[in-house]
Amino acid sequence: MTRDQKIASIATHLICQSSMERDLWRATTIGSLPPHPAVPLKLDKDELPLVSASFPGGDWYAWTTRRLLSVCDQQHYEADCESIVSAEFGMPKGPSELINVTTGPIHSLIATFHSSKGLAARIRYETGYASMGPIQCFKYWELKHPILDKLMTPDELAYYRRQRNQG
Repeated sequence: MTRDQKIASIATHLICQSSMERDLWRATTIGSLPPHPAVPLKLDKDELPLVSASFPGGDWYAWTTRRLLSVCDQQHYEADCESIVSAEFGMPKGPSELINVTTGPIHSLIATFHSSKGLAARIRYETGYASMGPIQCFKYWELKHPILDKLMTPDELAYYRRQRNQG
């Protein structure tokens, strides 16, 4: 398993575990990119998508196993995932009356990410249940990635638990 595969396995598992009502997500995807040309991005060799979104009007983001890339308010951003040290998501749930809306405009907010050198990136993200995508992805990079070499993938952990319970 490559490093990118291990990151993708652990991060997407964390995102999926923390996500609800994924059938209501309208702009956000886990483990894939929106169709080209919505996200005009070429991944590097072995690089894998973690979470991404595309919005009418041209804003999009793609968080991969190496980079956070986005176009937000006509500004292009690219940041190395390991350099991001903080994030500001605002009120990701949005107004309660809009949390289950499946028609009309896609409700979104702007999140800001910082590195130790200052502003790293801004993304437009879908509010409501789908906000867990980028929030949990950031949580992976903040909490899990620093100890990546000590972590088991979800498959390795399931195998370990089966073995432990048999003994």
